[in-house]
Amino acid sequence: MKRVLIIDDDRDICLLLGKFLEKNGYETETAFTAHSGIARFREKNFDIVISDYRLGDKSGKDVLLEIKKIKNDAIVIIITGYSQIKTAVDIIKSGAYDYITKPLIPDEVLSILTNAINAQNPVSTKTPVKPSSVQKGRISVNNNEYIIGQSRSIREVYHQIEIVAPTDYSVIIYGETGTGKEVIARTIHEKSKRRKFPFVAIDCGTITNELAGSALFGHVKGAFTGALFDKDGYFEMANSGTIFLDEITNLSYETQAALLRVIQERKFEKVGGTKSNDLDIRIIVASNDSLQEAFQSGKFREDLYHRFNEFTINIPSLRNRREDIPLFADFFLQESNKEIGKQVEGFEPEVIERFIQYSWPGNLREFRNIVRRAVLLCSSNMISVQTLPAEISNPGLYKTEASVQQPISTMRKDLKDVSTKAEFETIMNVLREVNFNKSKAAEILNIDRKTLYNKIKNYEKSTS
Repeated sequence: MKRVLIIDDDRDICLLLGKFLEKNGYETETAFTAHSGIARFREKNFDIVISDYRLGDKSGKDVLLEIKKIKNDAIVIIITGYSQIKTAVDIIKSGAYDYITKPLIPDEVLSILTNAINAQNPVSTKTPVKPSSVQKGRISVNNNEYIIGQSRSIREVYHQIEIVAPTDYSVIIYGETGTGKEVIARTIHEKSKRRKFPFVAIDCGTITNELAGSALFGHVKGAFTGALFDKDGYFEMANSGTIFLDEITNLSYETQAALLRVIQERKFEKVGGTKSNDLDIRIIVASNDSLQEAFQSGKFREDLYHRFNEFTINIPSLRNRREDIPLFADFFLQESNKEIGKQVEGFEPEVIERFIQYSWPGNLREFRNIVRRAVLLCSSNMISVQTLPAEISNPGLYKTEASVQQPISTMRKDLKDVSTKAEFETIMNVLREVNFNKSKAAEILNIDRKTLYNKIKNYEKSTS
């Protein structure tokens, strides 16, 4: 039975919360001051502490910090009637597992306790991982299901989403390629008061400087050569809703200036038009690189950066949340089974261990493609190491030659040959599985058809 310490100077809350938790299988004790609560925690071994934020002798944050000194991995949940952004974020950053706002909703408290306990018992990688073994760490966004994970770092991200989503704050999302920045942006939109209106996502890297004005704000017929009819821009499409500008630093300085003017005035004009249109929109932007560093180096407008910088979310890379890898493996397996029409049951233990050891430079996007490929190649009910690409199944291939004392020129040649051969073998394996359908093979390998042809041609030349 899990033991919970409740610290609150409101005796009624202590009594009611204690009785509720006891009915649901917890053992509880109460303390009415911070000092007595900390002393009680020091004397006994509690699994979870629930503390009010405002106590007579100390704050909930003080209680949190003191308890963390006694037991660093203690689960602490803070109750607060002050749900401002700064307070809530500060609590989480200081080490709290979660926070609950008054008035308390019993089912919410129970759900948070359950999630906290589950997080202490992560999925083992020593036994085969099957789809039915993991149920937590998921979220539904616009009728699509996504995995969010259970790691502390990603839980903090989703706590921040809960805080900022109901506001109209602009948000900057930082994260490496493939970490799911658009999923985060969509989640913010779906949890906001604008969720009934459009969400429009734009990859700024695809917008040329010449057509940026038309793409973002639209144009009228005859505005330029080829403008044969009126066209709505992305901002007009997203009006009343949310616009997501991915890789914002790819916009030219000139386009940034036009964007700043639209944000300041909350009005826009189509290219070639004279009518001023009102704009009511929330803006979320994303970047691989720091916008602060970009404006300091002269690559991004400082005034535009400050317009966006009302709230910032940093998405952790997959290699920094390895405890979530079994969940994603399971999710991508289910997704791939449905897509390809297979019934692969799970992964051999060694596969999950290889996944956890791998560095994942392409993050979740790379992970998804590798699982899809493995499901396609799998000829049994469990995915084996043999279905994985060489960089995961046999990472030693890229290290063996480095340990042998050879002339550097020879070593480089051998490493290149090994890498090329492993890549070609992977390509041929996939081609055989899809009956040499090159379009399907290119899709599975996450490359285009031209690149696929070139790789095959180059390998054939090197061996002829």
